[in-house]
Amino acid sequence: MRILVAEDHRILLDSIAMLLGSIDGIEVVSKHTNGKQVLTALELEPDIVLVVSDLQMPVMGGIELTLQLRERFPNVRICLLTVADQPEAIKEALRAGADGYVLKSADRSELETALAQIAKGHKFYSQQVLMQLATGEGIELTISDNNPKKVAITQRELEVLKLIAQEFSGTQIAEKLFISPTTVETHRKHLMQKLGVQTTIGLVKYALKFGLVH
Repeated sequence: MRILVAEDHRILLDSIAMLLGSIDGIEVVSKHTNGKQVLTALELEPDIVLVVSDLQMPVMGGIELTLQLRERFPNVRICLLTVADQPEAIKEALRAGADGYVLKSADRSELETALAQIAKGHKFYSQQVLMQLATGEGIELTISDNNPKKVAITQRELEVLKLIAQEFSGTQIAEKLFISPTTVETHRKHLMQKLGVQTTIGLVKYALKFGLVH
């Protein structure tokens, strides 16, 4: 897996590059301190561009860089590693075309999982990010490439969805969440309606696509 890293603080940039370089199967092909440099380095053909910043890098910020990459290099995968956990910042990044959104509070194993999932063509969002998005205003995620769809999923529904994808039965989910099996089934039906799927397998595919289970 070939990764290009962007971070405007040189010490942090070097530290992240060193960390990535210590992971089996990862090669850091280049590292840059601003978005403009990144765009001129895409001839190196990285599999993933990892943007490590507060989304306000000099010359070109993380969101603008994501937009430029998505427009000019549609096949490159983009992951943001940031402290910005506000719902609007997250939604803006996802609308720009980020394939992954990981908070800097993540540990090494979560970052490894995120990069591995993204490299396979999946999406990955930290659990904390998904919870931030679980508001009445809805989660703006692309259910299919040709059919962007905005859905509103509550925190409880997210918990049920994750457990369904982990192959827990309705009774087991009820025990874990301290709710009744009937309530679990109600949440399951609501999720199917909201996500436009007909089976539990459809729910599992959705959970996998957006990194709820690994």
